[in-house]
This record gives sequence, structure tokens and C-alpha cells, in this order.
Amino acid sequence: MDADEIRGIWDRARRTTSRAEVQRADGVTVPVDRYLGPQRLARERALLRRWPHAACPQAHLRAPGDWTTVEVLDVPVLLVHGEDGVLRAFLNVCRHRGAAVARGRGSGRSRFVCPYHSWTYDAAGALVGRPQDADFPHAPKDTSGLVEVPVAARCGIVWVVPSVGDAFDWDVYFGPMAGQIEGLGYRADAACPREGVSRHAANWKLLVEGTLETYHFQYLHRNTIAPHYHDDAVQQDAYGPHQRIVIPRRSFAEAAARIVEPTVEQLGRHASLMFFLFPSTFLLWNGNHASVFVMRPEAVDRTVTDSFLLVTPADLAAWPDAHWSANWERLWSPLGED
Repeated sequence: MDADEIRGIWDRARRTTSRAEVQRADGVTVPVDRYLGPQRLARERALLRRWPHAACPQAHLRAPGDWTTVEVLDVPVLLVHGEDGVLRAFLNVCRHRGAAVARGRGSGRSRFVCPYHSWTYDAAGALVGRPQDADFPHAPKDTSGLVEVPVAARCGIVWVVPSVGDAFDWDVYFGPMAGQIEGLGYRADAACPREGVSRHAANWKLLVEGTLETYHFQYLHRNTIAPHYHDDAVQQDAYGPHQRIVIPRRSFAEAAARIVEPTVEQLGRHASLMFFLFPSTFLLWNGNHASVFVMRPEAVDRTVTDSFLLVTPADLAAWPDAHWSANWERLWSPLGED
């Protein structure tokens, strides 16, 4: 994020906190069945599988031979950093009987063996061995490898599209948003000191929509984060389907009165930036760390949230581990209230 962009955010936040500029849009009413209809949810899940989701921190796959397994909208995925330096994503499904070829996470691995019949795949997904190979003339090795799905690494995060299809245009998807996040320091070398999973008895869209507004801060979060932020004074910008929301802290007005040319460190000290990457990934920047959370619908009234912290190498070295524990708690307290 360059100096002009930081200055632009700072100046607009000054106008927002002074109420010289107030963002409002025409209101709408939404039918309740959009949140309670099982058939609608089934259509939503089919659509969501055509879009990217943050699958894990890139720190899990930094070195050749690193691998991990994840589920993205109930689709089992195997992520592998190959010895050739290429990051790949496969359906974690053996081409013979559909068993998972790997579980968990590890390093230094170049072969994945199905536990059912020992079909063996290399890190590029190719089928390289199986017992009684001559008995499978109908399934040649060169067409029986693991099935690839689109994957990319940006912003210190591994992104997956959990469906088989044509090549995905990642540059069009990210637009300028990824460059802004990487400009804050979150790139391939970002560390991940904390991660977790939570479950919520709520429709996934209620959680997404609630995270995109601060109208509720002074009431629902009165005992946690509300004292730190201005009341519903935000600036919201759209980048295609994505959004960036600037949330000034209470300290911003005093800082804005004396700082004309803010640095990125000063911006992070006096405001939070929320990046929403459609359809389900949030990255909340708080100066010396970013909190990433991804909301996945399980049922009309059940949502799973995967979350992790991202920290630049410099900030990881500058702060003790207790600092990340405290920030992790500060993330989960308001999310639990939501």
C-alpha cells in the first residue's frame, strides 16, 4: 500500500469521524426464507464451490515436500508443495475406490499411498504404482492420476476453488485487493502463530452480513471492542465483488489533528482495515497482525468458521508469544458474541 493510498484512507477517515462524510445507501427488506430455505442453501453451496476460499495459511506449505489436507465446503482437498516448487491442489480421493490418500499435515513427502489398495501417487498427482497393474487395462496410469482443482497463493494464504473445471483467472478474481494486502506485508513469508475452528448456530449469510457492518458494535460488543472504535463511522469501498472497510479507532480523531502524512504504522495504530474477499473470506488488519476467518455453511442454521492469525516475520520477532495469545482472545470474544 503506497503513500498516496494511505493518505487517501487517512483523509477520508478524518471526514468520516468528523461526520463531514457519512456513507449511507437506500435500505431494503429481505425475505426470511433467504436464510431458512434448505433448497436455497443447496443452490448457494453449489455456487460457492465455484469461487475461491482461503484454505490455510501459506506457512503450512512453505517448503518443497510440505503438504496438508483440508475440507472446503465438504470437498476433501490435498495441498502439496512439490519438489519442483509448484503448489498443487487435488481432490483427496483415490481414483480407485474413493478413499482419502492422505490425512493431516506434514513435510518431506513425495508419495501418497491410498490405504485401501496401495495405489500410489506422486506430488504432481500422477499415479506411479499399484498392485497387479496389468489387471487395469481399462484405467491407464496416465489418465488415473489425482484430480486437480484450481489453487493459488496470495497474501500469505492458500486459496482453493473446490470444484473441477477450466483454469481459473486469479488475477481477475483478486483485482487490486491482493496487492493492497500484500502491501501491508502479508506475503509468502507470513507466519501463523494461532489458528482454530468454531461452530455457530446461525445461517452463514447472517454472519457474513454482520461482519460487514459496525452498526451493532456499541450494543452487542459494549464490553469488548466497542470502547475502542467510533460508533458506526466507517468508509466502505467495493472492488468488484470484494469490499474494503476502514474502521477508525477512538484514538483516530486526536491523531488526525496532528498527523498530515501518515505512515502505514500510524494507520494501523489508529484504524482497523477489514478486507472481504467474496464469497466468504475476511482479513482484518490491526497493525501488527491480520486475523483471517472463513465462513462455511453446513446447514441453514449451522456455520463453521475457520480462522488464523497472519504475522509478518518482523512483527513475529518483535513481540512475545503472549501478545499473539491476547490478540487471538480479542478476536474470538466478539466473534463469540456475534
